[in-house]
Amino acid sequence: MDPDLALHLEIAAVVVMAVLIVAVAVRASGGACDDAAGATGSAAVHDADVEAALGDDTLMSYEQAAARKKKAKEEEEEEQERCAICLSEYGEGEAGELVRVVPACGHFYHASCEIDGWLRKRRTCPLCRGGLGRPPPLPGLPRPECPPMPPRMPSSA
Repeated sequence: MDPDLALHLEIAAVVVMAVLIVAVAVRASGGACDDAAGATGSAAVHDADVEAALGDDTLMSYEQAAARKKKAKEEEEEEQERCAICLSEYGEGEAGELVRVVPACGHFYHASCEIDGWLRKRRTCPLCRGGLGRPPPLPGLPRPECPPMPPRMPSSA
């Protein structure tokens, strides 16, 4: 077999495999696009979700929406009075219990819940996934017993 023909056959085989993979992926996702002309299958479910979001029970006055938001915020504040690791309330045990505060976001956890291990390993807040707020430490400076390398001399070629 001619080497050029073999190369062209290999390239054709790779292209056919790529097309098959893309076709399977598009088929598994339910189609490439959701347009108005073809609103069937998964697009119909999407339309139902949109209609539910636009239903009468989601239409309310500003005062009602603000009251709902305020209530949700109060419930969230109540949740923040509990440790996200052990789910027990702060101050429930002995007085003056220690908590670890994440400097970037202000979330805090019982120190006894071993949050330090999480923070050392992942360097993110377990609740909001925000960073610790401090850049990682710089690598150590050279030790005094290790002299610096001499400068490179230009090569004369």
